[in-house]
Amino acid sequence: MKNVKALKKAHQAFSARNFEVAAKLVSPKTKVIDHGRAQTMTSRQEFHGWLEAFSQMSSDIKIVDAEYIDGGDWVTARFRAVGKQDGPMAGTPFGASNQPFSLDVCEVWHFNDKGEATEGHNYSDGLGLLMQLGHMPAPS
Repeated sequence: MKNVKALKKAHQAFSARNFEVAAKLVSPKTKVIDHGRAQTMTSRQEFHGWLEAFSQMSSDIKIVDAEYIDGGDWVTARFRAVGKQDGPMAGTPFGASNQPFSLDVCEVWHFNDKGEATEGHNYSDGLGLLMQLGHMPAPS
């Protein structure tokens, strides 16, 4: 249960824009993969930057409807990231659309005996997000 508490704390800190606290979820040397964006972070500092990029895209982004599955050293989280895209999407040509979004996310985390995440996997529907924001046309 301590690992679930650590992940909940990180998610709450993310929603409160406290990226310093949220980034403490991961060990100093870690491997976090954002599968939808093909990005891999290997340090707490890189993970911190990845978290901040979401708030640059959406100043009101927050995690809602979170559910956690405790598997001991492994924790799975399902949630929605919601907000309004009032800033550019990092690493893309897409500027602010000023459109609301709701992004379904699933994360899988592995924790060491210190309660730090040593491995993390983030899965989300990036194409669906781009369609919600009007950056890509929806299929007809």
